[in-house]
Amino acid sequence: MQGWQIALVVLVAVFVGALLPLVVQLYGTLHTLRVVVEKSAKDIEAAVVSIHRTADRVDRLGASLEQDGKLSEIIDGAQAAAQVMNQMRSTMQVAGPVVAAVVPAVAAAVKAWRGGMQGDPPAAPHEAAHEHTTSHHHEKHDKEATT
Repeated sequence: MQGWQIALVVLVAVFVGALLPLVVQLYGTLHTLRVVVEKSAKDIEAAVVSIHRTADRVDRLGASLEQDGKLSEIIDGAQAAAQVMNQMRSTMQVAGPVVAAVVPAVAAAVKAWRGGMQGDPPAAPHEAAHEHTTSHHHEKHDKEATT
């Protein structure tokens, strides 16, 4: 045998050796895929049967309602409900900004009314500022005394 033939045999052996694990892995992957597909097919088949049963029931119910003349009543009721919902939506679109404007005013009025009920008239701005600095000074003094 010549050198190039030996090199060719070695290359083929290396190539087959590299392909063998790949083929085994591919077989395992395909086997797992087959199991998953078979299980999914069973689940899908059961779901389709359930959908067909449900569709048959809906068809029977619709036919029954059509014979009794109640289907038009249901449709009329649904239309009336849709109109009521549209009216409520438009009312809420108007009421939202009104409520947003009224609630803070009512809260301020209640707060002012409660303040008036307590009998303490609000202090003038310059008196309030003086009280704030005086109380701040007393707090600072109290802290120094405790340390």
